[in-house]
Amino acid sequence: MSREQTDLVVVGCGAGGLSAALQFLQLSPGGRVIVLERTSRAHRGGNTAWTGAYFRLEADGRPASDFSSRMLELSKGETQAAIVHRLAADAQPTIRWLNDNGVRTTSDITYFLTSKGPRLMPDGGGAAIVEALSARIGELGGTIEYGVTATELLQNPDGTVVGVQAVDEDGNARRFAAHTVVLASGGFEGNPTMLDRYLGEHGHELHPIAPGGRSNQGEGIEMAIRVGAQTSGQFDRFHGEPVDSRTRSAEALVMVYPYGILVDHRGRRFVDEGSDTPDNTFESVAYRIWRDADQFAFVIADQKLMRQQIARALLTDREPEIAPTLDELARRLDIDAVALKSTVEQYNAAATPGPLNITTLDGIATQGSLVPPKSNWARPIDEPPYVAWPVTCAITFTFGGLATDERARVIDHSGDPIPGLFAVGEIAGIYYHKYPGGTSVLRALAFGRIAGMEAAHRTAAATGAAHI
Repeated sequence: MSREQTDLVVVGCGAGGLSAALQFLQLSPGGRVIVLERTSRAHRGGNTAWTGAYFRLEADGRPASDFSSRMLELSKGETQAAIVHRLAADAQPTIRWLNDNGVRTTSDITYFLTSKGPRLMPDGGGAAIVEALSARIGELGGTIEYGVTATELLQNPDGTVVGVQAVDEDGNARRFAAHTVVLASGGFEGNPTMLDRYLGEHGHELHPIAPGGRSNQGEGIEMAIRVGAQTSGQFDRFHGEPVDSRTRSAEALVMVYPYGILVDHRGRRFVDEGSDTPDNTFESVAYRIWRDADQFAFVIADQKLMRQQIARALLTDREPEIAPTLDELARRLDIDAVALKSTVEQYNAAATPGPLNITTLDGIATQGSLVPPKSNWARPIDEPPYVAWPVTCAITFTFGGLATDERARVIDHSGDPIPGLFAVGEIAGIYYHKYPGGTSVLRALAFGRIAGMEAAHRTAAATGAAHI
């Protein structure tokens, strides 16, 4: 078994891992960093490489006015306030640091048609983060080892983490000794066995929304648990999105479901499609498609929707199914025509005629005892030709992970940090109940930098270098 000595080992080549490695190198000139990436160079970056990476920030990097309150509210108070406040405080400095390292940020509109303003994002999405930070790490002498998968954490007798055991793509065992280890290897959305374990027997039916998620196998979580780490985050929930089931394209989002009706493969409605604006409901709607509709559902609409400017809410590469009658539409979708017609008739009887306004929460709800009701955009579906998009739930990332503090240190069962071990990004479990959009990549970057700073201090202390 080969043994390699370094100052910092980072497991994972996404936003969190790369920011940790780069920040360390910037604070420790001549320091030694090895980033372990299980995939090839062409497939590096995990989920980061595939996401648009929207940030819930103002154009200058300041947090949105409801940034902290929203994170705490959506978690029902279960996310640590100290972590939320540290993220908010570090948001603007993190964006400035990102800009200084070659990633330009810009404000742009999202795919939510009700959005009132733009969100900040990297020019080029998450892929730009991966490319720019990887290049900077190379320039400063860091190393990214591709095709190497971490398998175990190494500890001293006192419990301090002192490195990582790994295996390369040829099956060779390798050992990396280090003052500090940063786990940034994502959640477990790419591991069907773990999905079944934590989400139930149908967990394996969820597929990652992008190829990067397939690499997130959960080993980092399990390695840390074996050395005494405490867990955090809601293991039986995840961030999911409604995508077109007809395509293999990554992130083929279908965000027009509030403006028609959603039916399952039996032709029946199962959710209030218009309970709130789509940016507040898409995750829960996707979850219901998985939990209540056997992963097969259909957005049904008519020409009232097709006359709107909806292109940015449809990231699929497939056109909708179109038919002049509901009977023909049902045949195209392979669902029962009688059931679909009955569902539409019941819905239409409770709907209110009038123009459709997709840009605001209009308060036009179904009347009477329709179950489930529809709280907004309840206009009849009666202007053929009818249209439909088959949709399924794709998993973006899991909520459950390792317990960390506001310094990105991994916490043990007694509430103390495990010396030498840090975790950033999806592997750090901070989300409960509902994902606060625009925070995932940001927190990976911010806490990656924090972990890099901590690692620099640890290396200085271990080597007797001047205080940083």
